[in-house]
Amino acid sequence: MQGIAVRRSLVALRPACTVLTLSFLVALLFGCAAPAPEPEPEPPTVAVETTPDPFGPPSASILLLGTFHFSDAGLDSYKPEFDVDVLSEERQREVEEVVELLAAYRPTKIALEWGPQHRAEVDEQYHAYVNGEFELTSSEVHQLGYRLAAKLGHERVWLVDAKRRFYEPWVDPDEYAAEHGQEHLVNDGWYERYEQVWREEDRTKTERTLRETLRKINRPERILRSHGVYLVGNFEVGDEDEYPGVDAKTAWYNRNLRIFANLQRITEREDERILLIIGHGHVPILRHCVEASPAYRLVEVGEYL
Repeated sequence: MQGIAVRRSLVALRPACTVLTLSFLVALLFGCAAPAPEPEPEPPTVAVETTPDPFGPPSASILLLGTFHFSDAGLDSYKPEFDVDVLSEERQREVEEVVELLAAYRPTKIALEWGPQHRAEVDEQYHAYVNGEFELTSSEVHQLGYRLAAKLGHERVWLVDAKRRFYEPWVDPDEYAAEHGQEHLVNDGWYERYEQVWREEDRTKTERTLRETLRKINRPERILRSHGVYLVGNFEVGDEDEYPGVDAKTAWYNRNLRIFANLQRITEREDERILLIIGHGHVPILRHCVEASPAYRLVEVGEYL
C-alpha cells in the first residue's frame, strides 16, 4: 500500500516538474542571450572650408602628351633595344586612332619638340604635306603633329624646344666623385633599377597598341616617379658649398623651364587650347609648371586616350 501511495505522488508531480523544466529552459535561453548592440552614433559632420581661387579658374588649357621617340636618335642615356615600325600598316591604323582621339580635344595650337631654328624647314614640310607633296617620316613630330594639325585645318605647327644652359664653370660630377672618394654616391644602384624599368617599358611597347603605350607612360603616378632618376646617383655628389651633382641636373630643369616659357609665348588667347607633343622625360617638370601656373588648366592624357 505504501508503494502504491508513493507512485501516485510521483505521477501527480510530473506535470508540475514538466512546467518547471520548460520555464527554466526558457529563462535560461533568453537570460543568456546577449543584448542587441546599440547602433553606433553617426560621426559628427565636419564642415570643410573651401577657399575660392583668388585668381579665378584659368581659361587656357594645356595637354601634355609625353611620347617615346618613334624613330630614336640615341641621344638619351637609355638606348632603346626594341623598335616599333610605325610605318607598318597595323601601326598606321594605330596612329590614326590616336590622332582621331586627340582631335576631340580641339587644340587651337599644336606644339612640337623642335626648336625655332627649324622654323623655315618645318613650315616648308608642313605646307608640302598639306598639299600632298611630302611623305611623312616615322618621327612622332610628323606622325602625330603634322597629321593632327592638318586634320584640324591648322595653318602651321609651333616649335617650343630650347637648348639648356649649364652652370659655368662646368664641373663633371662623376669626375668630382672620383677625386673626392664619393664613387659610392655615383654607383648607388638606383640608375640600374631605373634601367630595368625602362627596358621593360621598351619591350612592352612592342606588345601594346600605340594608344595603350601612350596612356601608360602618361599616367600621373608614372610621370612623377620617372622624374626620380634625376634626383639620385651623382645628384648628391659634392661637399659643403660645392654641388656639382645638383648643378649638372639644373641644366635639365633650365631647358624645361625655357620650353614652358615658349608655351607661354605662343598663348595668344585666353581660351587657348594647346597640345604639346614631347618626349615623356620632359613631362614631370612641365606638368609642375602647368599645374602651378594660374594661367593654365592641365588636361590629362587619359581624358582623351
